[in-house]
Amino acid sequence: MIRSLRTRLASLEPSRLDAIVALVAGVELVLQCTFVHGISVPDRIVTAIACVLYAAPIAFRRRAPALALLFCATVAAIQTPLNGQLPSGAFSGTGPDMMPALVLLTLAYGTGAWLNTRRGVVAMIAGLVLVLLCNYLPDGGGPVVGLGANAKTLFYAAIIVTPGWLAGCLSRAQANRSAGFKQLAAVAAAEQAARRSAAIGGELQDIIAHSVSLMVVQAGSARLLLRNDPDRARESILNVEHTGREVLADLRRLLGMLRKDDDPRALSPQPGLTQLAALIESVGEGGLACDLRTEGERIDLTPGVDLVAYRVIEAALHAAAEQHVAHGSVTVRYAPGGLELDVNGDGAIAGFDDRLRAIAERVALYDGDLRATGARGRGFELRAHLPIRAAVPV
Repeated sequence: MIRSLRTRLASLEPSRLDAIVALVAGVELVLQCTFVHGISVPDRIVTAIACVLYAAPIAFRRRAPALALLFCATVAAIQTPLNGQLPSGAFSGTGPDMMPALVLLTLAYGTGAWLNTRRGVVAMIAGLVLVLLCNYLPDGGGPVVGLGANAKTLFYAAIIVTPGWLAGCLSRAQANRSAGFKQLAAVAAAEQAARRSAAIGGELQDIIAHSVSLMVVQAGSARLLLRNDPDRARESILNVEHTGREVLADLRRLLGMLRKDDDPRALSPQPGLTQLAALIESVGEGGLACDLRTEGERIDLTPGVDLVAYRVIEAALHAAAEQHVAHGSVTVRYAPGGLELDVNGDGAIAGFDDRLRAIAERVALYDGDLRATGARGRGFELRAHLPIRAAVPV
């Protein structure tokens, strides 16, 4: 129970926590005034009002630390000629109460923590002067006390206020150091990121210059050998494709290093149709049972077509899983003129066209087309066609 209470208090906003502390302090002071004997009813009323006003500044000590301390000291001074018993805590003949001292200590901490040194010292001195007025003002019509009592009041007030102010100053210095270290860490991280980006940029330039030059040479060789030696020409074409795949992998890896802080998947392998089994297993864990069929002679697709085909199926299956479709099927058909994809399920998908608008634009970049129906009878159907002119038969 105590641990739960601590957790709740820690989760509160500082201003709300201060309001609760002010309320607790005021209630404690009022209860002391109410239940202790030896105070007349008029004096008890004056002291109760002073108790509430004395503790109230804790609630706004963060917004105006100096004003909070001076307001508290002013209340202590003004209630003295009205025969209030708050400053000395003389609710009984056995000794002073600690709550007035704790209130002053809390407010003095605020002047040290949230004000600069000069303003904090001025607020401290002004507060001590106001507390000292408690002895210079007549006490309920009685005589003004002497120098010894004044010195005693000033001494004890300084003992109460000064440690709180010093603790606040230490806290402010620690906070400034922490902020400075965070700023230095941020600058160092930015410089490191800039150096890393520069290094990656140089690496990208080298990769593109070298690999593209090699691909141009190989493509030119294939053109020259195309009529006289088709086998060697085909080998050169395969070398161009292999080099292109390696370049794309290196580019994606380097660009992924630049994006890894924004996208955790940036450095992961690029998905393709070979990962369809894992995709279907994944949506199956979410309740969508799906069959996979492959028709025609498999073709080694270019990376772009392979990725877009995977994204088309992924988007359709994820939309079906979100709509709690029970069963679906995926057909991948390798045709002479292109790659055909067919995804359907036994449940309707609301707003199916809107869900697939982004992926349809990607299909169009490869001169493909995509058609989707969200409610065919009681189910959905998606058909996509992607040209594979640059594909090479396995």
